[in-house]
This record gives sequence, C-alpha cells and structure tokens, in this order.
Amino acid sequence: LPVQSNPIGPMKRPIRITRVRMTDLTPITYADTAHTSEKFLWPRSESCHHGKRFRLSAASGQRLAPRYPTINIPPVAKGLELIVPNRLRIIESQPDFSPRPKGYQQYPIRMDEECLRYSSQTKLDFIAGIIRAFGMVGFFFFLFVAIAGNIIIFFTSLSNPDIEFMDFFIWSIKFFSILLPICLTAWGGTNLIYRSFPNFAAGFQPGPMWELNRRTGMVTVFANSAKKSTAWKVAYELPFHEFDCYIQSSPTPQGIAQYNLSLVHYSVEAHVALVGMFGVTSRMEQLAAWDMVQHYMDTSQPLPDIPVFEMYRSLDPTTAQADKEIGRPPRFWRDMDDTTFNQKITELQDRLSAFYYG
Repeated sequence: LPVQSNPIGPMKRPIRITRVRMTDLTPITYADTAHTSEKFLWPRSESCHHGKRFRLSAASGQRLAPRYPTINIPPVAKGLELIVPNRLRIIESQPDFSPRPKGYQQYPIRMDEECLRYSSQTKLDFIAGIIRAFGMVGFFFFLFVAIAGNIIIFFTSLSNPDIEFMDFFIWSIKFFSILLPICLTAWGGTNLIYRSFPNFAAGFQPGPMWELNRRTGMVTVFANSAKKSTAWKVAYELPFHEFDCYIQSSPTPQGIAQYNLSLVHYSVEAHVALVGMFGVTSRMEQLAAWDMVQHYMDTSQPLPDIPVFEMYRSLDPTTAQADKEIGRPPRFWRDMDDTTFNQKITELQDRLSAFYYG
C-alpha cells in the first residue's frame, strides 16, 4: 500500500499519507518460477529435517491441505474489511498519489500486485502504543468517575446529613487533579511523539520478516529484521509450493479458542508466521485467509477481489485480462457506498459459513 502506516497490524492509528512522485505503472512480468496451484501436486524429493522444538512451535496444529484449483473467498476482518472503500477514496485523493510510490520496493510492509510482505512492530512503538491507550482510556474513565461520583454524593448528601458533600468534593479535586494530568500527559505525549518523529510513528522494524512473492512464486524468510545491520538479509528463499500450512489454536483468558496460521517448509526449518498479517481470529476466518493466500499466489488466477487490491489490478497481467473479459468496473470497490459495502460484508459472512460449515 502507498502509505507509511500499518493497515494490518494490531495497533490502529489514523493512516498517514505520504506525497509521492509518479513511478512506472507497467504491469509486472511473472518469472519462470511463478506459482500455480497444480505445483502443490508435484512430488517432494527431500526428507524432513525438522527438530522436535521446531515441530512443537512452528509445525504444530492441524495441517491444512492445499486447494486445487484455488478459490476467491477472502476472510472478512483481514480481507474484505482490511481497507474499506471510503478509506481508499481518501488515499487516492492525495496529491501525486500513485499505486507505486517512489521507493516502494524497500517498504518493510507491502500488500500489492507483486508481494505480501510483513514486518513487526518495534518494542518501543509497542510500549508507546500501550501507554497511549492507557492514557486515553484512563483519562475518560477517571473523568467519568469524578463527575458521576460527585453527582451521586451530592444527591445522597441531601437525604443523609452524615455525608458531607463538600468534603468529598474537595478530596475528589485533589485526587483526580493528579490522575487526570498523568493520563492526559501519557495520551498527548505519545501523540506528539508520533507527529514529531514520523519514522518512530511508523513503528516497524528496519526490515521485513517475510515475503510471499506472487511474481516469482517464492517465499523469502529474512534473518533478523530488528537490527539495521541484518535487516533485509535473506535466511531462506524457497518455492511457495514447498510450504505446508498449519492452523494453530490457543485459548483466550475466557477459554475461547482462537486460531492463527503458520507456513512451514516441508524439509528445512523455515517458516512464516502469518499471525502478524492475519491476526488471531476464528477458525473460519483463518481457513478463508489460507484460501486467500493460495489464490493470491496462483498466477493462473486474478488477484483476490477485495478493496485493498483494487488499485493494483491493472498492474497484474492475469487480473487485468480477467477484468477485461468480464467487464469488471475498475472502480467497483472505490465507488461503493457504505450501505452497499455493508451488504457485501453480510453476504461474504453467509458465504463463508455455508462454504466451510454448510
């Protein structure tokens, strides 16, 4: 995406648009190694070299079979709703907007016609995000408690002479005059940092953690994205069809099962934790996420038809040809009103339930 903030990460912040110069908008050309779904049927010649610890962490859970042919059935939260139509209109309304902004190849996070690339948050940004959240929530919570508490005590004191409203009022002023400024400082201070230091506000490691490349059909696992000295250093670069997908479950504090995905190479200890991009959600959402990833990597099929990919459809040859054949409007999602989009969400939810559990 031609933005400098994380559209898919757990911390939600207003999208910050960067003004860019137009770049080459020539459609990509697939490499000879590009993936198609029938490659999952190819025999595997190497034996498995996974250690016990690797199997228990990366390769645990249920192995999901690859789909042949692939299907266009995206998840809701991390697919259709990833970037909604009105947000797309805001993005493209910026001066000098381009689907390929200058330097986009070096973005640590990408989700476009060429690749899915992910980088994690920095520890400092995570801590700052927690401080900001507690500051904002704490300010409004304590403000509500202060106002509501004084109102309750005031009316209670009218019928109970043993309760002195003024004593409580003076105490509450002293008490909340300490708490509220602390919360306001935490909230406002982190916002000021985000605005004053854009690189810190982006909140990501110097390099990506992994990349799924549609153009080449390769999966790249990077060595250490946290350090500048090792950022972008490749640990593994292997074909997508040599990876298996595992769905893993873990309980929430309330005991509700939540699921995430892990791509694991069948032979060497290389894996991609898709939890960063697709989160920890319901089993149905994760099954749909795996189907969307397969469909995305399959160059015999067009890009998944969700809003986040619409600005890139003309840049992918298979997608451009498919859209031309069916007469798909190039602005199908971007010109959609909120009411119609909400109907599409409901339709997809019903479709997912019927497909996976019907």
